Amino acid sequence: MDMEQQKQRIAVFGAGGHGKVVVDAIECTAGLTVACVVDDRPLAGATLLGHPLAGGREVLLARRDEIDGVIVAIGDNRARAAAARWLGEHGLTLVCVVHPAAVVARSARIGAGTLIMPGAVVNAEARIGENTIINSGAIVEHDCDIEAAVHVAPGAVLCGGATVGAGTLVGAGAVVLPGVCIGPGCLVKAGTIVIRDMEADA
Repeated sequence: MDMEQQKQRIAVFGAGGHGKVVVDAIECTAGLTVACVVDDRPLAGATLLGHPLAGGREVLLARRDEIDGVIVAIGDNRARAAAARWLGEHGLTLVCVVHPAAVVARSARIGAGTLIMPGAVVNAEARIGENTIINSGAIVEHDCDIEAAVHVAPGAVLCGGATVGAGTLVGAGAVVLPGVCIGPGCLVKAGTIVIRDMEADA
């Protein structure tokens, strides 16, 4: 069998800036290939890193036999979570993409649909929920618990045992101290040092 045919065929749902890094991560990862790129607002003739936009989400349904899984390439947490729900309702499988330049402990647990970018570190017994972004250079230390649809932005650091609730954005360069619990739907601004627990939607 041809090596290209043996690769897992991943559809990329989202063709903005975040879509670019997702496509690049797939192309850098052995055993994966981009099956197609779709977007809710496809532009005629548009391409993403050389991949033509195949159309809107209906393409995923029409071509489901040519796709082994889908990753949602949308940076906004709420929009990404909504897209993931739609995929689940239509029987499409979310897949993880872990860039080969990331370091992920063998005991870490990574949820479906999660993207882990280059330079990121996920340490021992950390748990990453579904449909989450661990962005470039972010550090998730041992025993952290991150729920679904979270974005840990570039260079952010979650120290050991920190907890992050669903839908939260931990901004670029932020630091969450050990054992701190951040509720769901929070915004941690770039560069912030979080020294105490945060209530939901703070």
